Amino acid sequence: MSHVLLIHAGLIPHYRIPVYNYLSSYLKNCGFSFAVISDGIQSDNPHAVRFEFTALPLSTSSIARFIRGHRTDIIIDYMELRHRYLFPTYLVAKILMGKKMIYWGQGLDLADPNAPIKNLAYFLEQGMCDAIILYAEHLKKYLPERFHKKTFVANNTLNNDYPGLPEGATRESILSQYGIKTKKNIICMGRMQKRKRIEILVEAFKYMGRKDIGLILVGPDTDGILASIKGTNIYKLGPIYGDRKFELLTASDVYCLPGAVGLSIIDAFHCSLPFVTEEGDESAEIMYLKSGVNGFIVPRGNIEEMAAKLLFLMDNDPARTEFSSAAKTEILQNGSMDKMCAGFRDALFYVAGAKNHHAANAV
Repeated sequence: MSHVLLIHAGLIPHYRIPVYNYLSSYLKNCGFSFAVISDGIQSDNPHAVRFEFTALPLSTSSIARFIRGHRTDIIIDYMELRHRYLFPTYLVAKILMGKKMIYWGQGLDLADPNAPIKNLAYFLEQGMCDAIILYAEHLKKYLPERFHKKTFVANNTLNNDYPGLPEGATRESILSQYGIKTKKNIICMGRMQKRKRIEILVEAFKYMGRKDIGLILVGPDTDGILASIKGTNIYKLGPIYGDRKFELLTASDVYCLPGAVGLSIIDAFHCSLPFVTEEGDESAEIMYLKSGVNGFIVPRGNIEEMAAKLLFLMDNDPARTEFSSAAKTEILQNGSMDKMCAGFRDALFYVAGAKNHHAANAV
């Protein structure tokens, strides 16, 4: 069995814990043990940790000490350029200690893709590693051609086991818990940040001028943008977590997030919600959105077009049902945990060599 160590810089977010639990079990069946070190786990984590985990203040010296004290064959690099120990860790772990290294991430900073100095640093990091795991297939365009042969894709996703509405619950009963009286509703869920351009959604909603449709905004107001948002049938619910957030998603009709599409599309599609966004923002998770099939991508800043697409989905029940079904199918086929884990498996096989390939039949 080969021993894999994932270095997760910073605190591990809650949503990554179920992902690592699943990945650990999957890789064990492939002949790899899986351990994670990080600075810790976010407070109030609700999930059981079922993978080998060690919390320690990360630095080149602490990582080197851990590797010396624990058998490690392959290291998965989930560090960022801002961490000063990134390149010294490559020097010590790869060059001095002879460990195999795998980069895992987006390939570059998608919010700043034309930064030459930063991109040079990414090039050096990815040139030093033995394999690359990307969040999505389309991100390969940011890598030099010479790196493609050692590049693998693990579609970025979440380990979502939400079973559906509780027995006896209805959409109406869920909505009534929050004082929502509109029968059809557009929802946006997550941290309310300026980069997500929530004001565009609000403008489109008001442009629609429909008293029978509600707008539900769920999540912490981290950038203080909700205070100025007011209007009839606009419901600002604050943060909601766990099954309660999935119940609210399931009770809604359409998900709309104008900017910075990320993991939220995964939750939306798991709950069979068509997704509407604007063009112009690059992300890994945008791979799941097929405009005209399971949602729409509208021209940036075009309030009228966004309102039109939202109204098309809200008023056309057969079309919305078709889009909803396509959203669920997309995430089950391309956003499954097994598909993500297979990307890790293939990269590890590539790095470890043929001796581990026989384990593929076990999965």
